[in-house]
Amino acid sequence: MSKQVRFRVAAIVAAYALVVIVANARNGLLPSTFTREWVLFGGGAFPGDFGRNIFAGSIGLGVVLLLLAAAVAVTAGRPAARFVGALAVAFGVLLVALYSSSGNILAAKPAGAAVFAAVGLFLLASSLVKESRR
Repeated sequence: MSKQVRFRVAAIVAAYALVVIVANARNGLLPSTFTREWVLFGGGAFPGDFGRNIFAGSIGLGVVLLLLAAAVAVTAGRPAARFVGALAVAFGVLLVALYSSSGNILAAKPAGAAVFAAVGLFLLASSLVKESRR
């Protein structure tokens, strides 16, 4: 896996994480309930509800996503990517399993869980690509 691919994927995840952090800046670090207080997406116009659903979470969720972005930059295409990818997929599944209408761990909605699962699958696949070239 080339450095460019690793860093591009890491940059996309980091950008998503930063939007989550900014959008949820009024909600504290580790809330467990969904919010009505938004820094971004507060109006009824586009992206409104779309933005509130895609970037829902907390500052803590954004920080964990930033850590995941750093892990992508460091481990993608290497043997450690299997472990990190498996953890990311497991965390995504946990977020979906704990989802309820009032909230869950880090106030994450399914979109955030999907990001964890997708990045985890990317990391798992990146370790396989390197092995197939041997």
